[in-house]
Amino acid sequence: MSNNVRGKRPTSRDVARLASVSHTTVSFVVNNVPTASISEETRARVHAAIAQLDYHPHEAARNLGRQASRVITVAVPEAHNAHHQETVAGVEEHARERGYSVVRAITNFDHDEERRYLGWLKQRRTDALILSITPGRALDDEIRALSARGHVITRLGTHDAMVDSVMVEEAAGERQVLDHLVGLGHRRIGYIYGVADHDALRGRLETCLSCQREHGLPVVDEWVRRCGPTLVEGYGATRALLAACRGATRPSALVVVNDLLASAVLSALFAEGVAVPAEMSVVSFDNTPLAAYMVPPLTSVDCEARSMGAQAARLTIARLDAPQPLPVHLETRARLIARQSSGPAPS
Repeated sequence: MSNNVRGKRPTSRDVARLASVSHTTVSFVVNNVPTASISEETRARVHAAIAQLDYHPHEAARNLGRQASRVITVAVPEAHNAHHQETVAGVEEHARERGYSVVRAITNFDHDEERRYLGWLKQRRTDALILSITPGRALDDEIRALSARGHVITRLGTHDAMVDSVMVEEAAGERQVLDHLVGLGHRRIGYIYGVADHDALRGRLETCLSCQREHGLPVVDEWVRRCGPTLVEGYGATRALLAACRGATRPSALVVVNDLLASAVLSALFAEGVAVPAEMSVVSFDNTPLAAYMVPPLTSVDCEARSMGAQAARLTIARLDAPQPLPVHLETRARLIARQSSGPAPS
């Protein structure tokens, strides 16, 4: 039973008196201030007093004192991409369990929008930012500077040696795709690679092409179609490939950058009368919930998007609770889910 007499809620000053320490020391212990020079013996006395009094800090007061809002902002580039929706859902599930609200922010691949949400950190409108943006952009330096000053930023899908990050083991996913297609007898492999910035986001394509060469397969430039990240652009790139290549000059399999564009690729193949997978196989990345319900069901690499979001939230909140000096980098696994959109190469 606690020593909470006369029904009054114990305060931090009660804890200080019982532990024979200053009120400031109690505050430092309760808020786990990493720079406070407090001995383990003193911390133990404070925690014992907290337990004896059944003291619970007033969250509103704590947040006001440390200018915290218990809000995490997660910024992703697209509202309609199911991969990002799953990632945000993972963030929300874990953050809400820990008493944080989550604000969804859509950047639309816009540099000014990305900078605006970084500004929220400076203005203390959000406690932390989980951010998915194109790597290699001018904003990287600003992100690193804010992180170095103690602002909590976690990057999604991008490894940054100086900032916390969570990403999928992408190289493993690309290798699984190529191994799968080669195992089905495909030797003519093409790509619909739709991203916002082809210089910064060339890694996945380069890994696929490297794996293809390791298998002794030719890389045909005409079969590699680079486009923007929208459905219209993916559809147009596929139609252009089909128009330029006929019969045996066409690839027998297409690797698509994500499930969103894969839906446009399947639509373009249907419009051209190309049977999937009898005439052309289609393989993608992300394994969003939509993949299993496409026609035909889509073979796709699962990157555990919801788990990625949950890990980002867990890492972010841990950083808020107890800042650490070194950045942390986490990975989710990549696993190919084979469905009916991929089949043996046509004879």
